[in-house]
Amino acid sequence: MQIVIGGAGKIGQALCLELADEGHDIILIEKDENTIERIIERSDISGIAGSVVDYDIQIEAGVPDCDLFISVTGNDEINLISAILADRLGAGYTVARVGDPQYGTHMGLMRRALGVSLMINPKLEAAREIAKSISSPSSVSVESFVHGRVNMHEMIIDECSGLCKLNLSDFRKRFTSLIVCAVQRGQEVVIPGGSFIFEAGDVVLLTGFIRDLEQFCIKNGIAQKPIKDILVIGGGEITDYLCRILERSTRKYKLTVIEQDEDIAWALAAEHSDITVLHGDGTDHDVLQEINYDLYDAIVALTGIDEENIMIGLLAAQKSIRKIISKVNRTEILPIVQDNGLQTIITPKSIVTEHLVRFVRAHQNAMGSNVEALHRIFNNAAEVLEFCVRPDSKIIDTPLKELNLKDNILIVFILRINQVIFPTGDDVIKADDHIVVVSKEKMFDDVDDILSDQKNKPKFLDDIADVEVEPLRADKDPADEY
Repeated sequence: MQIVIGGAGKIGQALCLELADEGHDIILIEKDENTIERIIERSDISGIAGSVVDYDIQIEAGVPDCDLFISVTGNDEINLISAILADRLGAGYTVARVGDPQYGTHMGLMRRALGVSLMINPKLEAAREIAKSISSPSSVSVESFVHGRVNMHEMIIDECSGLCKLNLSDFRKRFTSLIVCAVQRGQEVVIPGGSFIFEAGDVVLLTGFIRDLEQFCIKNGIAQKPIKDILVIGGGEITDYLCRILERSTRKYKLTVIEQDEDIAWALAAEHSDITVLHGDGTDHDVLQEINYDLYDAIVALTGIDEENIMIGLLAAQKSIRKIISKVNRTEILPIVQDNGLQTIITPKSIVTEHLVRFVRAHQNAMGSNVEALHRIFNNAAEVLEFCVRPDSKIIDTPLKELNLKDNILIVFILRINQVIFPTGDDVIKADDHIVVVSKEKMFDDVDDILSDQKNKPKFLDDIADVEVEPLRADKDPADEY
């Protein structure tokens, strides 16, 4: 696809690098020539120095002929105006990043009125991820498929778990309705074979029906009581969105927010009458002890400083808080954070980048791609992809055990009309099936890309060998509703 990106901030740079790596033709519009040069040195893109709202600059960048225009500058109005201009000039799809809460309500109506294909708010998306994590206390993260019937959970194994020291072959005999898709051990990610033995500290990506996953958690000492009492440290915009989401939840939460800025604390308390807002320094250990922070079910660290959020998370871990969520903006420090055992890390830039990459792949369908959905797992070490299988695909009507799959590929399940199939080697894929695949390899545009050109022994499920993965997850528009 020919894609024009406006703005080279954190999100813009990440999009340039990721989409260029996927083979798209990227043109960057950015005022700072030095920034353009630095990005060009790192990836195969073109750049134009200028304003993204400048008509002549958009013409020079080829916006009238581009498949997708994305404006992610730090100014909401510039993003909206440039996206409207790009739409009028003839861009195939237009995306605008917005951050001001005034654009948060009725975003779907605004998007349709302005002619913008997608409006995305990084802070709202981060709040949604936090709320989803809170709703699943036994899991690090959760992805849903088939309208919520099938879930994919990341779970941490501890020494008391029934999985510790269990090998995968025995796991499959005991839990026939569940599939272990991948395991992260330290900085290594493994698509495990039958001889793989689970160890304490492993993060397991597990897939199955919701009721089966719940029973599994109960039987193996992983299940936890629902989260009720939540302490949020930091009263910024993400916290405001999170309060709105939790207030609308069918579950009843008792939410406490501690904020150092008195004006922000008063504003938050006025907006949300059902939550407790405290004025104080939530990074001060004495203050946390005074409010008995160790009695909360969940602690969410949302200050504006990464190091403070990390320290709050580590402090909460010492008190064995059941759910700990820390916001970290700088992706370069994520490996260090994960090595320190923090549970759930929220990175707004990565969330938005993943969402936009998913948007790009979904709209490639009209241009020959059949990727329906994309999710990043284990800090981008691998991907979960959903494909729609076309009648001319090479994989149809062949038993899976006879397919010559590439390394680091696992077919997780098949959706045939309304039937979910967790396949064995004897199952076959048919035209119009939807299949979900876990893969180390990226940049898949077609389901046939999972096939190997080499004449290797076919691999499926129990025949898959242990493979180490180098370290590095057609939903409705998430901007339409809170």
